[in-house]
Amino acid sequence: MKHIQQILQSGTFTSTYKFALLISITRLAIEQGQDTGAALHLDYQDIAEKFIDLYWKQSLPFQFNQYEPFTIHQSTGKQAKIISEIQNAQQQFKTLAALRKDVFYWNRLKRTVATTVKQMPVVYLQNLNGQTVEFLYCLEDSKQSLRLLPKVMYCLRQFSEIIEELCQKRWIDFVRLNKQNLVVLDGLPDLDEFMFAPSRNQLGQVADFLIDLQQCQCFYCGKSLKNSKYAVDHFIPWSLYPADTGHNFVLADDKCNSQKSNYLASEQFLDQWRERNHLHDQAISREISQLGFLTDLRRSHRVADWAYQQAIEHEYLVWLGGKDKQILAHPISGVF
Repeated sequence: MKHIQQILQSGTFTSTYKFALLISITRLAIEQGQDTGAALHLDYQDIAEKFIDLYWKQSLPFQFNQYEPFTIHQSTGKQAKIISEIQNAQQQFKTLAALRKDVFYWNRLKRTVATTVKQMPVVYLQNLNGQTVEFLYCLEDSKQSLRLLPKVMYCLRQFSEIIEELCQKRWIDFVRLNKQNLVVLDGLPDLDEFMFAPSRNQLGQVADFLIDLQQCQCFYCGKSLKNSKYAVDHFIPWSLYPADTGHNFVLADDKCNSQKSNYLASEQFLDQWRERNHLHDQAISREISQLGFLTDLRRSHRVADWAYQQAIEHEYLVWLGGKDKQILAHPISGVF
């Protein structure tokens, strides 16, 4: 963690690739790893997929006040290659979901991005003050896949919230201070929402699907949502894992959504959520993937396993419903 902080605080950045790489390997450690001291091999195309997910929205035109929409520059020189590749894809595909359906184009884009990742951020991420310090992975052992060194996977899973927060903050700072963006971004627009938050319009479409799936009832309290305000809730809170996966969405009335806030829900709700996902996996995958969200039941449940294990180890409060909360201090059935 100390080396990661050094990279983010005093490292040299000519593009935002290093931030994307740190976030990508952290999320993959959660999705594919375990809380052990073992090494972990990450496929470069899996890393490339994370890059595409992160950069897709950021490659779209950014609109602020009276300025014409423009593409945020992610490099101090010419536009970052991955952005250009994604923009080429966006000319043919309106959504990421549509792109994923074209298997040939999707796989070609992943290969192209994977090559750039191997040649650029993977080589230079561990450079501190002009010297390479191999604390995350060994380049010599990472030619075919990125091999995280022993104990790295565990550390990334343990400190993921801090890593995500630091990377996003430095990423936003880099973009805002990039002289090619200053004309517009000097006005201090809300870059965090544009760069990292899910589209409100997309979440509105998710709500339209969930209202039918849940038979117009709140996922948590079961009350009717007719003539009531409601919101799409991230079952595994966004603050714990800031990435959208289709199976993680539930519909809650405003009161439950507000009371649950950024807490994990209790074992009762976890069981209910898992059962819902298994029962309606095909419908969720079909409908929500069309809205541009990744839908992968196994991945969503592995993230949940990680989140609840973190809650047990660190004695997080979990939400029981209403105003009630309690410390989660015992293993949950089906998680381990």
